[in-house]
Amino acid sequence: MKNRTLFVILVCMVLAGCNRWEAPELTAPVYDGPAANKTIADIKAMHPSLGNGTQDSICRYDEQFIVKAVVVSSDEGGNCYKYLTVQDETGGIEIAIDRSSLYNDYPVGQTVYLNCAGLIVGDYHNKYQVGWVYQGSVGRIAPAALDRYLTKDGLPDLNNPLVAHPIEINGSSDLTAENVNCLVKIDGCKFDAADNGLPLSNNDFTTDRNVTFNGGSITVRTSNYAYFRNTLIDASKEYCLYGILSVYNSTYQLTLRTKNDIQFSSASQVETIADLTFDANCFTSGGWSQYPDNQSWKFQAYGGNNFVYHNTATESCDDWLISPELTLGDLNGAQLFLDHQNNVGGSPATYYQVYYSTTYSGGAFNESEWTAFNPNLNNYPSSFALSNGLDLSVIGNQKFRIALRYRKSGTVDGTRWAVRGVKITR
Repeated sequence: MKNRTLFVILVCMVLAGCNRWEAPELTAPVYDGPAANKTIADIKAMHPSLGNGTQDSICRYDEQFIVKAVVVSSDEGGNCYKYLTVQDETGGIEIAIDRSSLYNDYPVGQTVYLNCAGLIVGDYHNKYQVGWVYQGSVGRIAPAALDRYLTKDGLPDLNNPLVAHPIEINGSSDLTAENVNCLVKIDGCKFDAADNGLPLSNNDFTTDRNVTFNGGSITVRTSNYAYFRNTLIDASKEYCLYGILSVYNSTYQLTLRTKNDIQFSSASQVETIADLTFDANCFTSGGWSQYPDNQSWKFQAYGGNNFVYHNTATESCDDWLISPELTLGDLNGAQLFLDHQNNVGGSPATYYQVYYSTTYSGGAFNESEWTAFNPNLNNYPSSFALSNGLDLSVIGNQKFRIALRYRKSGTVDGTRWAVRGVKITR
């Protein structure tokens, strides 16, 4: 009885303690240091010779050189690595910091005060940078020392005019040194036709994609570590892109921050008109069929993904996976994207192709009823991703089926081809 009484007392004490707990109040950081007395333009003025490999001290250690600015970059999307870009009314500049996940403490819209005592300014191929001296170049500030130079003030404000109203790039005349390291907006731009259906970046290396707009052009440079690298390009649409304007020598570049920086122009909204995915019933009530047998393509649910797959082919084969009949109306401007995975390696891309037929109705199979898309697949992601953009306008306004064809005909072995679904957009 004594032990039971002690247990009841302890429970009551815990519950009473829980009732007294209150969530801490959110307090905004307050800057209480010296007032800002300089601008980003003043920092740049201390480094008058771009591109010659020199670095310059911004000020003496005993001098006050304080700049008030707002954060406009973000490494949340994995495309901005170990730096912050800050901007004021006179321009923007990059601060090199030896730390990732900066967006947690310095999100877009955060007002900061930059104390430049002890910092240098230089450039990397004509792009201004601020940081520490490191082996004859601008090095990254150590995280432990960052508070010495950078102080937050207030909560992040996305309504700050520098954030809410980016500089509009309307033509090549707006691609200027003054706008480098600033948040910009490029509306009505289009990617090159050769990049249609490709992802923004290859999974293995940083990739450049060219966009044109109103007589100008710019390179969209995306890291293979960007979380949105597999976003597919639709070269038939006009985009409205946001990001940080950069430069490499005389080539202007756009650095996208997150997937939200990739939008379609109002006149180019994408409409999904069919989204075919696979489940355990895909070969029965789902209407998918195979030729010449029902063994080559298999369904699997694994790792949270439902997909059909064809195993690595070491012997010659010609195996078709055929969709149910589709009736989608006018297909003018429509494109077909595969959500698939196939690291082709050394095997020829001709092993894996997509066909369509407007006459096949099931039953006896006749290859002459099928037409290969031209151009066909030209991108095979190593992990599941939407890719390619096959033109469906050739079908017109007819009922049709599509087929995935795995045909190993050469001496090189094929690779495993897995498909989560088919998406048709316009």
